[in-house]
Amino acid sequence: MAKTTGTTKNFLLTAEEMADGQTMVARHALELIAQAASMEVDGVAGMQTNVYDHFPKSLTNIAKTKGVLLRNEEDGLTFDVNVLLEYGVVVPKVALAIQQSVKKNVADLTGLTATEVNVVVAGLVPDTQDDALDPDHLFDHDLAKEPS
Repeated sequence: MAKTTGTTKNFLLTAEEMADGQTMVARHALELIAQAASMEVDGVAGMQTNVYDHFPKSLTNIAKTKGVLLRNEEDGLTFDVNVLLEYGVVVPKVALAIQQSVKKNVADLTGLTATEVNVVVAGLVPDTQDDALDPDHLFDHDLAKEPS
């Protein structure tokens, strides 16, 4: 289990005392690892912006990592990952791949264990946009539909 230190909310990477000091990793760094791990999964189109991302950090006191929130629970690290998926993917398959990717990357890069990765599919993104808007002919299609 990751141990947090003081009010800085950094995570201690090793439990034993090292001769040269301790190695710590910031909450924001762990959230960035989870964000990058999620984005490398096939079928993920992007990350969902959290509501608090639109406020200045001074008002929210929360580091702004798009789409990822880390909580240190009693049983270990819990990541909440909010993703936008490409339309047509098998959602449970992609969600499982995100969970595995986040757990593996956090363990490989920090040695910490993510005990839970909650994936929230915030939306689906179509792969192509069929209706291209032409600024010169915005209302032409509406006139064609109206009876004369």
